[in-house]
Amino acid sequence: MDRSSLPPLLCIFEDERYPNFFPLSLNRPVFDLSIGTQSLRTRIVDELNPKSLVLLCRPYLAAVLAEEETRDASRSTSVNVLPDGEVLFLNGRLLAYGKELGGLLAGLKKDSVLQKKGMLVAARLSPERAASFAKYVGDSLTNERVEKVIHEIKRASTDGAVKAKGDSDEARDATRSRALGKWAQQSGAKLGETNVRLLSHYWQLIVENRSCIVDDFQKNPLRGTAPETQLFKGVELINENDIVIGESVEVRSGTVLDASDGAIVIANGVKIEPNAIIHGPCAIGEGSIVRGGAKIGQGTTLGKQCRVGGEVGECIFASYSNKQHEGFMGHSYIGSWVNIGGGSCTSDLKNNYGLVRAWTAGLMRDTGRRFLGATIGDHSKIAINSRFNAGTVLGFNANVVYVGFPPKFVPSFTWQLEPEFIRCELSSAIETARIMMDRRNMNFSAAHGELFKALERLCRLSGNTI
Repeated sequence: MDRSSLPPLLCIFEDERYPNFFPLSLNRPVFDLSIGTQSLRTRIVDELNPKSLVLLCRPYLAAVLAEEETRDASRSTSVNVLPDGEVLFLNGRLLAYGKELGGLLAGLKKDSVLQKKGMLVAARLSPERAASFAKYVGDSLTNERVEKVIHEIKRASTDGAVKAKGDSDEARDATRSRALGKWAQQSGAKLGETNVRLLSHYWQLIVENRSCIVDDFQKNPLRGTAPETQLFKGVELINENDIVIGESVEVRSGTVLDASDGAIVIANGVKIEPNAIIHGPCAIGEGSIVRGGAKIGQGTTLGKQCRVGGEVGECIFASYSNKQHEGFMGHSYIGSWVNIGGGSCTSDLKNNYGLVRAWTAGLMRDTGRRFLGATIGDHSKIAINSRFNAGTVLGFNANVVYVGFPPKFVPSFTWQLEPEFIRCELSSAIETARIMMDRRNMNFSAAHGELFKALERLCRLSGNTI
C-alpha cells in the first residue's frame, strides 16, 4: 500500500451499530474498544500513520475523547469537527488483517464510497462531499437519535419482542442501501460494494482477539528483549523468537513465557511476579502487573496498568482494571476501572455444551458461541466469591453483591443485591470513580463528571434496560 497516495486527513467514525456493543460502548466510541495489543482505532491509525486525524462519535462522548486526545501530541486530532481538505473515511468497526486494509484502499477511488449491505465502510471524498458525508454519518449519532435508540431498547426489553414483522435484517439492510444510494446520487459520489470484515457485536471482540494479537505482532517491527529489562534467574522463554519484551520490564524467577502457539507481546514497565505462566498469543499492556502464580491463557489481552492474578483465558481486560486474586475468568471482556473481588469465577461453557445466549440491546439473543463468559462495563465492581453464568452482562457502574448466581443481565448504575436491584446514586458513582482513578494518578475531570451525568440520565430513560 502506497501511503503517500492517500489523503493526509483520516476520519474514523462510529455508525448506527454502536448499541450492539452496549454496555462497553455506553461511555466510549466503538472504535476505542480494546482488541489485540491496542484498540480498533489504533490498529487503523498505526497502519496508515496519517498526518491528521478526525474522530466522529456520539456528541455526549466528545468532550472526554477530546480531552484524552490532548495528551497525544504525535499528530493533529480533532473530535466531531472536520477540517477542510480531501478526507479518507473509515468505519471504526473495521477489522483488517494482514494486507486487507491495503487491498481495500487500493480499490477506493477519489470521490467514491464503499458499502456493505448499506453500512458505510470507507470513502475518499473531496472537501465539499466530505462535509456532506460527515453530516450523513452524524445524523445517526445525534443526542436525539441516541435517546430514540434508548427508547427502542426499553420497548424491546419490556415487550420481549425480537423484531416486528417487516423489520427483518434484510429489510433494514435494504432501507439503509436506498438511503445511502440517494445520498450518493445527490452528492455525485460513486457507490461500490465491499465484503470486508465489520464487527457487529461485542462478543466478536473476544472471538477475534487471539488473531489480532498475532496480526499486531507480525506488523510490529520490534523483536526480542529490550536491554533495560530484567529477566531473573529461572525464567524460561519458549519459542523466544515470538516474544517481545519492552523496556523496564521485570520478569521474576520461575515464570514461563510460552509462545509455542502464538506471540507474546509485553509492553514497557510490566512486572511479572514469580511462577506466573503465560501462554501466547498474549498481550500485556504498559505498566501492568501479573501476580505471582497467575496462569494467563491463550488469546488474552491485559490493557495498560491492569493487575491480574488467578487463571485467565481468552479474555480482554481494558486498561486500569483489577483481578488480583484467585478465580477463573474465561472468554470475557472486562472494561476499564473494573475491580473483581477475590475468588470470583465466570463460567464460559454451558453444562449441556449448547450455544450461549446473551443480552444485547435489550434482548437475549443467540450468540452462536459455545464459549462465552462475562461482559463487564466500565467502572463496575464485583464482590468476593461472585459467580457468573456463561453470557452474563454487567452494565456501566454495575455493582454485584450476590450469594448465588446473579441475573444474566445487571443494569447500569445499580447494585445487584438479593432479591432486587437498588439504584446507585450518581454522586456515589462519581466519588468512587474519582477515588479509583486517583489511585492510578489519573484525573477525574469535569468532562468525566458530565459524561457520568449523561450516562445516568440515559440509564434512567431506559428504565434499567441498559
